[in-house]
Amino acid sequence: MVIGNFALIAGLDVKSVCDWYLAVYADAYEWVELPNTLGMALFADGGIMASKPYAASGKYIQKQGDHCGSCRYDPKKVTGENACPYNSLYWHFIARHSERLGKNPRMGLILGGWRKRADTDKAAVLEWGEHVLNQLDRL
Repeated sequence: MVIGNFALIAGLDVKSVCDWYLAVYADAYEWVELPNTLGMALFADGGIMASKPYAASGKYIQKQGDHCGSCRYDPKKVTGENACPYNSLYWHFIARHSERLGKNPRMGLILGGWRKRADTDKAAVLEWGEHVLNQLDRL
């Protein structure tokens, strides 16, 4: 969930992610891995496997497990130093795909919340999301 979510919200290349999963996991078989990666993790099948993208922020990840326990990033922060990168990337993903996601009734509440945010807040989140994405290229 955590790796697939990152690949989705960061906008990583679908084929590269699928190839990576097949290479990394010794027990990965295409007939299992590809539908799960394409449909569930990356929402790249147009919604056949999942009715909405399985995208999540750092706050959600923190609630779902112990992934944040030893992490240096703060899942409560969206922007700035020590802000969890999943937070700004999540909202960057939502904004980037808002037109497509707007056609999905299951995304109405999330998109409505995003639209209600102050323009200055949205701009700060999107700017920080761009900053995070640009840092990925340096890794």
